[in-house]
Amino acid sequence: MDFFFLFSKIFTILIFPIPLIILIGIYYTLFKISGFKNKIYTFQIIFLLWLCSSFFFSQFLVLKLEEKFPPVEIEKLEENDVAIVLGGMIHSLPYHKNRVELLSSAERLTEAVNLYQKKKIKKILFTGGSGILFATETSEASFAKKFFLDIGVKEEDIILEDKSRNTIENAKFTKKILDEKKFKKILLITSAFHMQRSSQIFKKQEIEFIAYPVDYRASGQGFNWEVFIPSVGALETTTISIKEWIGILVYEYAGFL
Repeated sequence: MDFFFLFSKIFTILIFPIPLIILIGIYYTLFKISGFKNKIYTFQIIFLLWLCSSFFFSQFLVLKLEEKFPPVEIEKLEENDVAIVLGGMIHSLPYHKNRVELLSSAERLTEAVNLYQKKKIKKILFTGGSGILFATETSEASFAKKFFLDIGVKEEDIILEDKSRNTIENAKFTKKILDEKKFKKILLITSAFHMQRSSQIFKKQEIEFIAYPVDYRASGQGFNWEVFIPSVGALETTTISIKEWIGILVYEYAGFL
């Protein structure tokens, strides 16, 4: 049984797409590509793919985003007027139109419902239209409403903002709703890796809130051989982190932070 477990772990990893592509790339570089410089250039590309899809590198990037925002103990929270939930966790163009398809940041939704059920928030304000270029007819907010209703949130406690396409518009359009409703005690819910940029943007709009980060991507996995094995999951985390770091730089340059 121990041998079978060991074999299954090693063999299946080696035939996953990214490790397999890297192995094939190494083979072709060594035996099919001529010229020392050509081999070096190709190895640099392979190394970059391996680095970006390796656990230790992706974790380094995402931890730098998340470490400033530790989890909030829900038991210590007082009741708040509203929780702002930033979109980005619902498939707005699902194949099956009557279903709500949640993506990897679904904890933004589920934790909002958890807070609502534990009476830590009175209302949920979901902000998110369609961030897909040339596909703006279906808003993420409409699917969020269906999710909240299906899971037991009262319709009168759901507030939707369905025009925003990015984080700066989330903040600007939400600010108008908050002022109209005269909400004072506010939670801001988004993924931990997204909280640094989001909190700065919302503060720029003069919105006072308690940051409530969720959806942590940093892992407590120790140092072992698997941290060097390239994976799609690690590549996704690297991609998300790079996108977020670029977003911070761009938003700072544009004066949104």
